[in-house]
Parts: sequence; C-alpha cells; structure tokens
Amino acid sequence: MTETPTVIQRRYRGTWRRTVHDFVFSFKGMFGIVVIATFVILPFLRPFLTPYAPLKYGVGLRDQPPTMAHLMGTTNLGQDVFSQFLVSGIVSVEVGVVTGVLTTILVILIGIPAGFYRRSFGQILLLFTDVFLVIPVLPLIILLAVYLGPSLFNQIIILTVLSWPFAARVVAAQVLSLRERVFVESGIAAGSRDSRIMFGEILPNLWPLILSNGVLIIVFAILFQAAIAFLGLGNASLVSWGNMLFNADSVGAVSSGQWWWVLPPGLGITALALAFSLVVLQLDKVFTERSKAI
Repeated sequence: MTETPTVIQRRYRGTWRRTVHDFVFSFKGMFGIVVIATFVILPFLRPFLTPYAPLKYGVGLRDQPPTMAHLMGTTNLGQDVFSQFLVSGIVSVEVGVVTGVLTTILVILIGIPAGFYRRSFGQILLLFTDVFLVIPVLPLIILLAVYLGPSLFNQIIILTVLSWPFAARVVAAQVLSLRERVFVESGIAAGSRDSRIMFGEILPNLWPLILSNGVLIIVFAILFQAAIAFLGLGNASLVSWGNMLFNADSVGAVSSGQWWWVLPPGLGITALALAFSLVVLQLDKVFTERSKAI
C-alpha cells in the first residue's frame, strides 16, 4: 500500500521527535549539554560565587594554595584563580561555536559544489581544498596569529580558514555518491536549476554529516585557541584558560609546584572538549538510528 504525503510527513515528524528525545535524554547528550551550559552560565554567576575581580592584583597573598577565601589559590600577583577560571570558559565556547558556524557555512558553499560539478569547476574546488589540506596547521596558525594580531576576532578568522578543508572533502565525497541517486538524476533531467538541486535536494541529506563535522570543528577550535594563547600569541588582557596557562608557565608555576594555577584551566579545556566530543558521538548514533527508521 502506497503511503500518502500526509502519512509520510507524520512519520518524518515522529522520527525527528524520537531523534531529539534520544539525543537530549541520553547520558552523552545530557552530559555534553550540561557541561557546555555550565561554562556559559558561570561568568554571569561569578559575582555571586566570589567577590574578587579576575584581573585585580593583591586580593590575596601571592602564590597562595587553595583556601576557604580563595578556592583555587592565587597567582604570583595575588589574583584569584577561581575568579579567572569562572569567566574563562565562555571564551572557549564563543570561539568554538562561532568558528564552527562559519566553517560549516564554508563547507556547504565549497563542499557541495565540489562534489556536484564533475568538470572543471568541481575539479578546481577540489584542488583548492586539497591545497589547504596539506598545509601544516600549527605553524600557519602561529604565522597568521603573529601577522594579524592577537584579537579574538582574528583568532576566529584564522581557525575558520584552517578548519574547513577536511570537512569539505568529506562532504564533497558524499555529494558524489548522492549525485548518482534517482532523485538527483530526476531533477537534472527535469531541468531544475543546479542551486535548487544542490541546496534543496542534496543538502537535506547531508545535515547529519555536516552537523557532526561542525561539532568536531568546535573541538578543534577550542584546543587550538587555547594553544594560541598558551604560546603567548593571544590577547594578554583577555581572561581565558589559554592565557592562564601562559601566565603560569611564564613564571615557572609548574616547576615551583603551583599546581592550583595550572590544573583548573587544563581540566576546563579537557572537560569542554570532552563535552563537545560526546555530543558528536551521540549525534552520530541518533542520526544513524534515524536513517534506519526512515
């Protein structure tokens, strides 16, 4: 018996509801959402959790280990480490998410045409992508950071430019496969515009792959933004986990045993990257189950 369009739409809506439910109410999805949301909210709760401003000097004794007054100790300038830790997470989330969104747009605009067009234009886009793939990422990040300057905006642009090629190559390969499907060939035979076929027919079938790669790019951006700051190429006036590690390393906090200055930002970066990684794993799982259900 042939299903009516109304029945098909209801089945799709029901499948999407189950997909959202399976993601949100899973351990991986819930853990990832809670951790990410916590680091976004903490900067706004800082005035209620500690009376000290993140960059204010002399709020406590220098190089003081954790106490009731300073839960994560103090820096060599008497700054409160706990206060710095609370406000730093949102910087990593901001850089990661904005980079992920901008990169996803580039992946869609480059990856889909690269896989759709078989002749010169598609080959040029694939060659352009391959050139970026073979460029050493870390040395180029350092070079661009030095040349463009330490602002957060420049860091986002640098990470966006360097993080799209792999995802675009994956998307292009998937588009090559989808291009052979009946619904695409039918659209081409019917004379539909290329843009209509690419973004109206092919793109909806790529969203699971694009979203998964987008979250992985967020993880990449979080780690490399921290690396840029740790190397001293970030904005020194910005309170971030990378800058905390840079400041700690510059005064020899590790060698002098000041673990309370190093451990919190390191754990923060790890927890945030883990949270987004678990989101990726759960997204892959629920989208796979959804494709089987459809």
